Amino acid sequence: MEDPEREADDMERRSRQVGEDIDAAREDWERKKADDRVPGAAGMPQVAEGGLPPEANYTTRGDRPPDDGERMPPPEPDETD
Repeated sequence: MEDPEREADDMERRSRQVGEDIDAAREDWERKKADDRVPGAAGMPQVAEGGLPPEANYTTRGDRPPDDGERMPPPEPDETD
């Protein structure tokens, strides 16, 4: 078993490191929010991702989904059951 003082010192060191990591992440996020070139950081994820989220493309009333122009070609004969 590890010495209690050594364990406490290690925990304190790790705690400081986590605090520094949090500060660095916060500074990075603030920098990104201020940069118009970073998609989604300004709080408008729909604009960053090019429209509605994928789950918004599903319908609930049996309507046909909107045509998004990304139709897949038919499968090759050897790709079907």
